[in-house]
Amino acid sequence: MYNTKSRIITITLIVLSVLSILTYFLLPEVKRRLEIKKTEEIISEMTIEQKVGQLFIMGFWGTEPDYYITKMITERNIGGVILLGYNIKDTQQVNKLTTDLQALSAVTPLFISIDQEGGEVSRLGTDIVSEITAQKDITNEKDAYKIARNRGTQLRELGINMNFSPVLDNITDETSFMYERVFRNDISSLGANMIEGYMDAKIISVPKHFPGHSNDSTDSHNSLPVVNIVMDELDNYISQFKYVIEEEKPKAIMVGHIQFPNISEAIPSSLSSIFIQDILRDRLGFEGIVITDDMQMKSVSNTYSIQDSAIMAIQAGCDILIYTGEPEQQAEAYNSILGAVKDGIISEERIDESLGRILGIKKTLFNF
Repeated sequence: MYNTKSRIITITLIVLSVLSILTYFLLPEVKRRLEIKKTEEIISEMTIEQKVGQLFIMGFWGTEPDYYITKMITERNIGGVILLGYNIKDTQQVNKLTTDLQALSAVTPLFISIDQEGGEVSRLGTDIVSEITAQKDITNEKDAYKIARNRGTQLRELGINMNFSPVLDNITDETSFMYERVFRNDISSLGANMIEGYMDAKIISVPKHFPGHSNDSTDSHNSLPVVNIVMDELDNYISQFKYVIEEEKPKAIMVGHIQFPNISEAIPSSLSSIFIQDILRDRLGFEGIVITDDMQMKSVSNTYSIQDSAIMAIQAGCDILIYTGEPEQQAEAYNSILGAVKDGIISEERIDESLGRILGIKKTLFNF
């Protein structure tokens, strides 16, 4: 009788141990599958108009939501907004602005983004935040993390959840238009630590401008920069991006408008499937959101129409397109993608692919 009970207890303990082990290893996968299902359910309930809207981050003029950005959010369901200097007055105003913008978005919360690099590119001044250290003045990993963590915390308190930082372009020439915005050395490690700091502050860090400007790049706001490296030189050229992707797995990366004629012919990197799909995703293994630099920069608009560049960017593999300028052109870009889907030029499956990445990150950020 005792032996029988002992065997039953032993078997029970073994079964419970096995179940505990299986639960330990399988629960994360089960949870992941449930999260995927929830994201898929959200996507299945969205109209094509709402889906397309999520692929855009738009700018606007003024210190409160105007007619155009209100329409973009309420009628076109855009995925986010970007705050620039003319949107910012003081702490109270920024808090109210971000609150009012989020209140307009009924389908999903907004990415509220900003260029707060520190130094000369600081949309928020010291009257609103205390942390505006320039990247050029960051010299060690501890400071890189601490500065990004503190900056991210201050952004989060203002209702901002995405920062287009750090800058990972490798610039050593003092005459470069980028020189004052970059690390002086140790780009990979300092960049990785800043990304970690932002992430710990619950800010989506968006390192930029993949694949990177060169020392003699022209300013992409005014013209299309040209980098004449060949494919054999590319691994070294983009090594800092490879490093941060492997070490920190950033949720998003900004791709710049840069021409590499020996690699993708005349097509800018932001419109090139070679750079976005073949190199960034397949070679470097990046799984997050690919965001373009401002699509209304002259580096793109001098050559391509609003319609053509928007369609090319989505076809190349970009997930989110940024437009900061004229609202009529913003509407044109949205309508061009919507029309391309309805006409079969871009498949709805391609839109859903980007939407899955966008909503996956939003669900993590906002717990909705």
